[in-house]
Amino acid sequence: MLIQDLVSKPLDTIRQEMFDQLTAKQEEYAAKGWLPIRLNLNKGIARGLIELWCWGLWQLYQFLVLVLSQAFPDAATGVWLDLHCKQVGVTRKPATQAIDTVYFMRSGSEGNVPIPAGRVVRTKPDGLGHIYRYVTTAAAILPDGATEVAVPVVAEEYGAGANATAGQICEIVTVIPGVDSVENRVGGLISEGATVEGDDALRLRYELAWKKLNGCTKYAYEAWAREVTGVAGVKILDQHPRGQGTVGVIVLGTAGIPTQTLLDAVTANIMGTGNKDEKYPINDDVAITAPTAIPVNIIAVLELFGGDAPAILAAAENRVRALFAPLPVVSTIDPLGVGGDMTRDRLISALMLSNVKRVNTNFIDVVVPQDGVAVLIDIQLTHVWASEG
Repeated sequence: MLIQDLVSKPLDTIRQEMFDQLTAKQEEYAAKGWLPIRLNLNKGIARGLIELWCWGLWQLYQFLVLVLSQAFPDAATGVWLDLHCKQVGVTRKPATQAIDTVYFMRSGSEGNVPIPAGRVVRTKPDGLGHIYRYVTTAAAILPDGATEVAVPVVAEEYGAGANATAGQICEIVTVIPGVDSVENRVGGLISEGATVEGDDALRLRYELAWKKLNGCTKYAYEAWAREVTGVAGVKILDQHPRGQGTVGVIVLGTAGIPTQTLLDAVTANIMGTGNKDEKYPINDDVAITAPTAIPVNIIAVLELFGGDAPAILAAAENRVRALFAPLPVVSTIDPLGVGGDMTRDRLISALMLSNVKRVNTNFIDVVVPQDGVAVLIDIQLTHVWASEG
C-alpha cells in the first residue's frame, strides 16, 4: 500500500467529515441550550471559513505524505536523500569538466604557428542537437616541419555529455592563422567529465555504506570504487579470478572505458594511498582495471508504416546508443554495463518504436565476458516502407 493511501485524505472526504462533525455539534449544543441560533453551513461567512479550514487541513495531509515518503532512504529524493547520506558520511558527487586532447593540423609544414591559450573548438550537433565547446588550456606551437600538434582542452560545460568520442571535436570556433583543421582521437581523453550524481546512484552508495561495514567484502570494494568522481559503474570479481585470494575491480567511467587518470584515482582510494580510512585490503591481491572492450557493429532496416522517417531513425539510434551508455540516458533503456551481453532481442526491443512494423537485421548475439563491456563501433539504420497487411 502506498504512503498516500495510509495517511492522506481527499479534500471531499475532509469536507464531508467536517460538515458531519459540525452538524452533530450543532444538534448537541442546541439541545443543551448553548446555541441561540443555528449556523447556516451552506453559505455566508461560516461556509467560507469552513472551506478555508478544510483546505488547510488537506494541505497538512499533503505535507505529511511528502515528509513520510522522504523519511525513508529508499524513497527519498533530492536534498532529503542528501540528509540521509550525510548520516553515513556519503555526499553527492559533483559535476566535473571533461579534459581532452585535440590535434591542430595544417596542410603544409613550413614555419612556426603559435596557438594561444583560450582558443575555442567544438563538436557538430549530436543526435539531440547539442553542441559542446572546448577551450585550449595552454599555449602551444605547431613547429616548423610538423603538420600537427596535440593541445589539451577543457570543456566549457560541466557534465558527461562533453566526453567526446573520437572525431567528434572537429570545428574551430576561434580562427587560428596557419591552422586548417582540428580533431580529437581515440585515447586522447585525459579526464572524464561527470554530471552531478543522480538520486539512484547516490542511493546505491548509501546502501553500500552500510554493507561495507561487514568488512573487506565485494560491497566494500564497490563502495570504495564508487566514491571516486567519474566512476559510472563497477563490477567486482570476488571468486578468485586470477587464483586463490585474488579480487578484480572492473571500473567503468562516465565516458565508457576509463582513462588512466580515473583508474589511478580508484586505485589510490582502494589501496589506501589516497584516503584516510585505512581501506587497504591487506588480505587480498586486488587488481583494478578497465573492462575489456568488446566491439559491436549494428546494421538494421526498419519497416515503417507511417510517421516521419528521419525522426524515427534518429530516435531509434538514440535508443540503441543508450544501451552502450555508462549511465542511463533514456528512461526505458537499461545500459548493458560491465559483463552485459548485447543480444538480438535487446536490439530489436530498442528499435521497436511507434510506426515500426518490423526490424530486419542479421545481428548475432555478442557474448561479453564478466570483465568486458560492449562498445558500439558503428551503427547503420535505414528504413523501407512496409507493404499493407
